[in-house]
Amino acid sequence: MVRRLKDLAARAARHFKLPIDQPPSSGPWRIHGDMYETALTDIKLALPNDEDVNRGLLAFLQLELDELLTVDGVALRMTREGLVTLAFPAKTTNSGRRRDIVRPLDARARTAIERTVFTALGIEQEPAR
Repeated sequence: MVRRLKDLAARAARHFKLPIDQPPSSGPWRIHGDMYETALTDIKLALPNDEDVNRGLLAFLQLELDELLTVDGVALRMTREGLVTLAFPAKTTNSGRRRDIVRPLDARARTAIERTVFTALGIEQEPAR
């Protein structure tokens, strides 16, 4: 079963032209929005383990913004609908409540970040949201 899911993740990565086995193109890549402009200056990929592949994880990303801030633990995921999306790091409290550690300010910011990351990784898909 795990092998089958890994094969599925590999096929999905090929379908979306996800260069999991090669480094992303060289940056920086501009992130444009109505009220902001910043740059994604570096991006690194780490492959998931078998258990994470079972849950639709394609890769973990480390994003560097403006050579000032690194956001680690961003997940590149495949949705049930077959779309690639980003999931930002969060932790779960002792009471079971999910708390964001880092997140986009709003839907427009999320779309701008996803579009830029997808371009850097060579993914030919518009953001899902």
